[in-house]
Amino acid sequence: MGVRWVFFSGARPWPCLVLATASLLGFLNPQITIIIAPWPFLLALALFGMPHGAADWSIESKLMHRRGFIARLFGFKNYLLWMLACTLLIALAPGFAILGFLLLTVFHFGMADANAVGADEDGFVARWALVISRGLLLLSTAFALHAQEAWRPFSQIAQAISLWPQSSWMPNIVYLAQLATIGMVFGGLLAFFGCVARMMRGHWREAIQDMCEHSLVVVLAVFSDPLFAIGCFFIGVHAFRHTRRLAQTRIILEPPACHPNFWARVIHVHFLSLPLLLPTAACLLPLCWMLGSFDARTIAVSSIAFYMITTLPHHLLGLKLPAVDLR
Repeated sequence: MGVRWVFFSGARPWPCLVLATASLLGFLNPQITIIIAPWPFLLALALFGMPHGAADWSIESKLMHRRGFIARLFGFKNYLLWMLACTLLIALAPGFAILGFLLLTVFHFGMADANAVGADEDGFVARWALVISRGLLLLSTAFALHAQEAWRPFSQIAQAISLWPQSSWMPNIVYLAQLATIGMVFGGLLAFFGCVARMMRGHWREAIQDMCEHSLVVVLAVFSDPLFAIGCFFIGVHAFRHTRRLAQTRIILEPPACHPNFWARVIHVHFLSLPLLLPTAACLLPLCWMLGSFDARTIAVSSIAFYMITTLPHHLLGLKLPAVDLR
């Protein structure tokens, strides 16, 4: 039993298991993914997803060695100002805010993956090819093949939060799908060149694993409901890998002395998220009210709205994380 748990602490096994299971489900019965589409995002409210972002309060204070609530709050002011700026952009220009969020998500997902699977160490081409291709293969494929379904949550967010929902500029869905098709093809080419670059470094095994992951992401996006596909990737790949990175970074965990067991440190990261996680949960209530319901899908959409507000400061803070020093 212990060997199996150690195996799933690696950067590849758990994400690949999630991707393979979700892809197979979408391939065999796409209708089921429509029915259960919101549930990956709902599960992410408590496991990996929301907690890995809510840990930012503790991460910032530990990286900057801040003590006491006032000092921590003062140090967190830039994070909160970025959240305010993103909220204002959604309210004033929702179309631009959504496109900006999708572009940022491509880089945010890709950079986390490149760091987790070691592409960062294989040179410029290997790193940035994986960074850009991973997010494009997920998001562009979803928007190219399921444009209306992929856009629906963002349309709901714009209608709920925008000050001028009827007159604000929004992208044309047809043009967006065409642009996404180009992105999907470009993502495939980048994925290929990235794998070749890793092979040229002698990392054939890693390159093949990257291509397998790329393929699973494409299958998931092609056959599944977009909300389900993105939610599964978010909780099973991105959030897990980011949480794993935090659980392998000593300065984030100490003091006290960190636990030698990896999964105990993962639980520790979740506990670090509680001071910000509880206020975050409270923020979802007014978002659901603005969206007009409290059902499962609306809660999932409200969480996406919250990620639109927080992903930029979360990403900027993540750039400050040191290299992992625990296994």
